[in-house]
Amino acid sequence: MSRALRLLVVAGALMAGPSAVAAAQDAPGPADTLGLGAFLERVRASHPAARQAELARRQALADLRAARGGFDPSVSASWDYKRFKGIGYYDELDLRLTVPTPWGVDVKVGWERAAGAIINPERATPTNGLLSAGLSIPVGPRLLADERRTSLRQAELAAETAEAEATNALLRLLQQAARDWGAWYEAEARARIAEEGVGLARFRLDAVRSRVREGDAAPIDSVEAAAEWERRLLAAIEARASVASARLQVSGYLWDGAGAPVPLREVRPGAAPASTALPTMDAPALDRLARGHPSVQSARARWLQAEAQRRLVLTQVLPSPSAEVSALAAGSSLGALPSPADLSDDAKLSANVRVPLFLRRELGRLRAAEDRARALAVERDKVARDVRLAAERAAVEAQAVEDQLTGQTHVLAASEALLAAEQRRFEAGESSLLIVNLRERTVLDERQRLAQLQARRATALGSLAVALGTPQLLTGETAGAPRR
Repeated sequence: MSRALRLLVVAGALMAGPSAVAAAQDAPGPADTLGLGAFLERVRASHPAARQAELARRQALADLRAARGGFDPSVSASWDYKRFKGIGYYDELDLRLTVPTPWGVDVKVGWERAAGAIINPERATPTNGLLSAGLSIPVGPRLLADERRTSLRQAELAAETAEAEATNALLRLLQQAARDWGAWYEAEARARIAEEGVGLARFRLDAVRSRVREGDAAPIDSVEAAAEWERRLLAAIEARASVASARLQVSGYLWDGAGAPVPLREVRPGAAPASTALPTMDAPALDRLARGHPSVQSARARWLQAEAQRRLVLTQVLPSPSAEVSALAAGSSLGALPSPADLSDDAKLSANVRVPLFLRRELGRLRAAEDRARALAVERDKVARDVRLAAERAAVEAQAVEDQLTGQTHVLAASEALLAAEQRRFEAGESSLLIVNLRERTVLDERQRLAQLQARRATALGSLAVALGTPQLLTGETAGAPRR
């Protein structure tokens, strides 16, 4: 056997080595890689979309704080004074403290003093002032709902909606980032496999040319080897272009803490995502998912907001009476106020009622509020159903990818064994260079299919994380159970 032929056999043996896909797809050391988990952590921490979602959540919390301010106690004061041509007409001072409560009842405490030569008799007070303390009580439907309590409830639900929408936005961002990282991983793997194929084809071409020069092979064999080398060289050029495009796509996700874009260094995507224990999609798990998924929580919060608005509008259709009762005492000591049994002598009472007559505006608003609440209830049920179906589909797809990866590993091992056998037949003169090239091309194709499936695992995990509402499934913080 000539030296060139022996080298050719050695090259074939290298191609048929155990776990050749690992040799073709191993990335550089950890310092030169950007794995999926680390990449997604950087995206979640610094990407503008993630920061916008966090800002929206904080804005909703600020609105909730403002709505709670509607129940803050308030103090008011007024002072009126008039003096003309040496005559003190009046000197009136009025101080009020109002303490709202979550039940629609306001606690009111006041102190007033009026003095002067000419004052309104109903404003007259004892010399040391008049103290009052009492309650303002809505009677009827406004005891159950009013603008202030409705605003607070809607702000609380808006905060829940913002939290859920922020989680959804983060999930969609991480899903797309995982998909693009997978495309980058696949492009890099294909490029390495293509470059290895080019190197082997070039090595074989040189060996065949040497055999032709020595008279051990026909000249047509060198044509076959040259054509195979050119074919693989074109595939490598296309693979390098795909790598450049994928790197640019991935670099768009990288930002620093100051909000400035960060270029992707000369790194590779690192190891493929490891196999993950997939959650069981049984009936209890799906029921928990239908209650706890961010999309369901958001739809439910919007429906509850509409229900709160409907109850408020309903109170405007019905008569809305209210009453105010206050105990009175001279001076400024709360201890001087009479007991509830003695209010008949020292008290101030008032009542008012509002009754709409034609009800056209109120009934129109009520009908609109009811229809909106019904529409959002339908949307809530639809979202819950869609979430269940999406979770089942994503779990089936993720499991299918895992099964395909197992099968593809076996296919690749079989292809490598066939290539090794074909190399031995070629060494014995029982095969041709064309068949060896075909076997080798099959091995390269199977490696690329394996890389494609490994990239699809990242995409499948992203889809499953969105379906389950758990970004931790992508970042590896939990085992991937549905969030309660």
